[in-house]
Amino acid sequence: TEKIPLEQEFITDEDLGLSTEELQMLEMENENMYSELTALSSEVQNIEGTVMEISRLQEIFTEKVLTQSEQIFDLHRTAVETTENTRSGNEELREAIKNTAGFRVWLLFFFVMASCCLLFLDWYN
Repeated sequence: TEKIPLEQEFITDEDLGLSTEELQMLEMENENMYSELTALSSEVQNIEGTVMEISRLQEIFTEKVLTQSEQIFDLHRTAVETTENTRSGNEELREAIKNTAGFRVWLLFFFVMASCCLLFLDWYN
């Protein structure tokens, strides 16, 4: 393969054999394509900025979701502990009611017997 010198790599207007009108049309077409590509490049940059913003917001969202997940787990654990404490408290109240009822029966029995003894001693005198 033969290496072409740099100045021969480019095709000049004379090499194409185009008229002035055709050159002007090509020039206008080039300008239109350049402005379209510039606008497209600007849109791509805007989209890139939007995507970067979405990515940043997604990271914030993920962080907040993880924080809320931990808080929800703590709330669940607290709710379970509260339920267990309530059950335990209800059992203690039942036991206290049973113990109090038995004590009341014995106390009533004592007062009845004491009253009977007093009536007997009063009658005996």
